[in-house]
Amino acid sequence: MKIAIDAGHGKDGDPGAVGPYGTKEADITQALAVQLGNYILALGHEAFLCDRSLYASERAVQASKEGCEILISLHCNAGSASAQGIEAWFAHGNEEGKRLASRILGVLTAETGAASRGIKDDADWRPASDPNWTGGMGVLRNFPGPAILLELLFISNPAEEKLLSSPDFQQKCAHAIACGVLDFVNSWRKGKTNSAPASGSDDPPSLKAIEPFPDLSPTLWDGKARKIALLLKDLGILTGYEDGTFRPDQPITRIEAVTLIYRALTYLGKLSPI
Repeated sequence: MKIAIDAGHGKDGDPGAVGPYGTKEADITQALAVQLGNYILALGHEAFLCDRSLYASERAVQASKEGCEILISLHCNAGSASAQGIEAWFAHGNEEGKRLASRILGVLTAETGAASRGIKDDADWRPASDPNWTGGMGVLRNFPGPAILLELLFISNPAEEKLLSSPDFQQKCAHAIACGVLDFVNSWRKGKTNSAPASGSDDPPSLKAIEPFPDLSPTLWDGKARKIALLLKDLGILTGYEDGTFRPDQPITRIEAVTLIYRALTYLGKLSPI
């Protein structure tokens, strides 16, 4: 199954909401999208990262044209400094989207301990710029299959902003979303139509350990960068960091460069292990 992941905002430098400590929503959603994409790949499905140069509704159309069957749009909420929790939106009348929202929100709140603000019908959504709007959310209305928009905590809340900025919390969210997707896909394929269980009533589905380097985008260099890194890791030339990340944008130090050269020469039999 091919699953579209929309990292909300980012078009023409749009930062989305900005937290009291300066955290940008667009940066959080991009980091989450990359990790979620890798979890989806680890499940054996395809991940498609929507083009951030497009408007939200255009991203949904693009995902549909690319053959995606499910769409997940990632966002951070904004409001008062005390507002908190996670909510999931679905397109009015899209019952499969409603089920997807329920399953993912249930796992998310169970794994992160965040408050649930419930699943919400986009017929009730009003953008701040137009309180009379009744057209729903473009990213949901322009996708024919199950689609949801997740509002992951309030970036306007200083405590939740710090959580959103935490790599550990980001990974926990990505893992939980992937578990929710797995749960939905399995039931969808079996043709089940019953409503999702209430949050906490069932144990979240388990997910095998993800491949290394969850922060290495599956689309970088048309997917070649990740394949190269994993091949070198299997050969013992590349290891990554203790937390399992690759940190592709971080510059290499002289000792790291020497270590890589040494490992490569050892693998080729030019040097003996020390």
